[in-house]
Amino acid sequence: MAIPTQTNVSSLIKQYDALFFDSFGVLIDGVNALPGAIDLIDRMNANIVNYFVVTNDASVSLESRVKTFAATGFNIPVDRIINSGSLIAEYYEEHDLRGSSTLVLGTQDSKDYAIASGAKLVELAGDIEPDVVILGHSGPHDWESTLENLLALFSRRFQENNPVRLVLPNPDFIYPNGPSNFGFGAAAFVDILEQALVRLHGSHDKLIASKLGKPYSPIFTAAVVRAGTNHAVMIGDQLETDIAGANNVGIDSAVVTTGINRRSTPDEFKDVDDELTPRYILASLV
Repeated sequence: MAIPTQTNVSSLIKQYDALFFDSFGVLIDGVNALPGAIDLIDRMNANIVNYFVVTNDASVSLESRVKTFAATGFNIPVDRIINSGSLIAEYYEEHDLRGSSTLVLGTQDSKDYAIASGAKLVELAGDIEPDVVILGHSGPHDWESTLENLLALFSRRFQENNPVRLVLPNPDFIYPNGPSNFGFGAAAFVDILEQALVRLHGSHDKLIASKLGKPYSPIFTAAVVRAGTNHAVMIGDQLETDIAGANNVGIDSAVVTTGINRRSTPDEFKDVDDELTPRYILASLV
């Protein structure tokens, strides 16, 4: 049984060659900077620490995210941010999907990621059916009708032996959306769709979304390549994404208590599976 130890950020900076930070719940609460976060970023910039913000965000462009960080008081350069939206291009290249008719449910920035990847955008009720559906963000949609339309499309195409590919860049089920407020991520709606398809057709790989962000390996692979080392620690607030993902790829992990996670002492992790247990607990970023 794994039991985490309590530590501080200064010790992690000395111990590791790179630090990976989640965004929501670690640096910001969804609206404002969390205590100590701005000073920490400034200190790491001044000391040329090898750090990256590794976020599941696929709804905002990297340039827009830099501006949002700046408006909140952060000086985080664009080359210090790795997000799941930017992984779509590699996914399209790897699976030879350039030119594929693609439905993107999400923001305009979500659509721009797909366009930059070579996707040909179509609408759900358009004349051309999508061969790929990307769920880039949880809104704005009428999810009841959207899910019913997607269920009909995926079910029919699966029975025709011409399945539609489902892509989920951001696997966050929920996310911090301000102090003590939370929102449902796109993953919540993908989960509903996947369960419905399994009920209708049984378990099949082609009925399950390809997931790019944490806890899945593509985003960690990108972070390790960018950092130039796997001697890194992932600092996050969600056990199911940040911590499990790092643990599964052999990267050490540290959990904060400012976001989704509410466990703050080693004893509180005694009932947690090893896969979800961090190596460290950070009481703060100070």
